[in-house]
Amino acid sequence: MNAYTKDLVAEHGMMVGMERVREPAAKRNTATFVDYAKNVALFAAAPFIGLAYIVLFPFVGLAMLLWMASKAVMKSEKARGIALTAAAPAIGLVFVTAGPVVALGALAWTAAKAYAAT
Repeated sequence: MNAYTKDLVAEHGMMVGMERVREPAAKRNTATFVDYAKNVALFAAAPFIGLAYIVLFPFVGLAMLLWMASKAVMKSEKARGIALTAAAPAIGLVFVTAGPVVALGALAWTAAKAYAAT
């Protein structure tokens, strides 16, 4: 790779009135084995990432549809009470399921902060 000493208009691959300056070898060969391994891992994982998008897309669309419908229902005073009563078991199940996971995360966070302070 070549670098030039100033920005001027290029003609025939050379900068006008400037000489080429060769970059040091350390700057030219910066790609390491880790960079190649990351690229190979991403190449191998790409089909599975695409599959995850294809599988999850209908669920994301359904969730979006339910979100928009719930916003519309919450504007109506008559339907609001019925909708909240129907949604209460699902909301309770989400809290019961996610509660212990959130609590363990908070416990781990507190432990990590205490460990770092000592």
